[in-house]
Amino acid sequence: MVPQLSRTLAPRFQAVLASAWISKRAAAKYVQEYVSQIREQSKATARETIAFAPPIQVQVLDVNDSSMYEALDAINGGEDSLFHAKIKQNLVFGVSDGVGGWNESGIDPSVFSRSLTAYSAVAAERSFLLHDSDEADPKDIMRRAFAAMRRDGIPAYGSATELVASLSLASGKLRTAQLGDSTYVVLDTKQKARFVAAEQQHRFNMPYQLTIPPTGDQPAKPANTEESAQFFRPRPLEEGSEEAQQARREIDADDFSDLSAVGFDTPVDARETEHTLSHNELVVAATDGVFDNVRVDEVEKLAERFMQAIAKIQQMNELPAKAQGSKDTATSDLFGGLAYSVAAQAVANYIQADLRSPFAERAKLAGYSFTGGKPDDVTVMLAWIKESKPTAEQKLAGMHAKL
Repeated sequence: MVPQLSRTLAPRFQAVLASAWISKRAAAKYVQEYVSQIREQSKATARETIAFAPPIQVQVLDVNDSSMYEALDAINGGEDSLFHAKIKQNLVFGVSDGVGGWNESGIDPSVFSRSLTAYSAVAAERSFLLHDSDEADPKDIMRRAFAAMRRDGIPAYGSATELVASLSLASGKLRTAQLGDSTYVVLDTKQKARFVAAEQQHRFNMPYQLTIPPTGDQPAKPANTEESAQFFRPRPLEEGSEEAQQARREIDADDFSDLSAVGFDTPVDARETEHTLSHNELVVAATDGVFDNVRVDEVEKLAERFMQAIAKIQQMNELPAKAQGSKDTATSDLFGGLAYSVAAQAVANYIQADLRSPFAERAKLAGYSFTGGKPDDVTVMLAWIKESKPTAEQKLAGMHAKL
């Protein structure tokens, strides 16, 4: 007899997702303390090197069929936020950057960006996919998330850019929807950029952005401190209920014509791109706090250094006696170290007053005089795609195909 096989086979690929973030406020506090330490040390006779190590938050996740997975819908990253979610054989992730200009009107931009990523995570999880191998649509996720925010009438006013990416673990296809200057880079197996997404700008330093303007009777409130900042999540709805079906109908009916009529950007304006990724390629997605301050070749060099170290570990039969943990743990730590290093490079660059930063170069092209880095919140997400090891079920399927 031929063994019975389940209809759902494990995906061809798996992924490792590393995220790193630090707010401008936390970075500024650290830099001030770091400079004080350097000054104090200069007075001492014996001098030791003081490592530049800002308190960057890092999360590393293995995304495969055998590991536990928990979605993340928002972070405490200043006016930045991020999310990731899984729907069938798709890893969906993205970043958002609240527009700081709203602070002048007494509106905290972080409430909008965090609410947007929270709604995006739920929109991803609620995507209708008939088959496990169907691809999630990032532009549709952005559309449904923003429409749901409007439908729910939450008091999350302001604007934000957003980048939504969907990585199919069945095919290796990466699909992106980009609105604004949160962008991404695809690195090949030698850690060289084979695609660099351009910013989506109306003009210099004016990116495309999603906006919910405050109502006329909305009182101005002081911006929340970072510790007390809030955000809103979609209300849970019972799947298949009349309420859920009504919500879906109203969300799908929103064409944002009221916003576009007065010149606001909408998810319809998001730029869509597709890439087919292969084993050991990387995606680097980030807010402008990264790519305004870190050149692509700097990202390449960091990626090359860490990925070479990872390759050496994977080639070892066993770790050295002094090493702690498994090869998988060491690999995860190094990949998280890469995400940390990209974020730390952004902070280290933007405090240099004489740096020819990417932002300064773009300012010059636009006719402005600007030197140095651009202090900002920093958020980066790295997705590393790898071929999955065949499961026993897949091996049986292969044997069956040969019979």
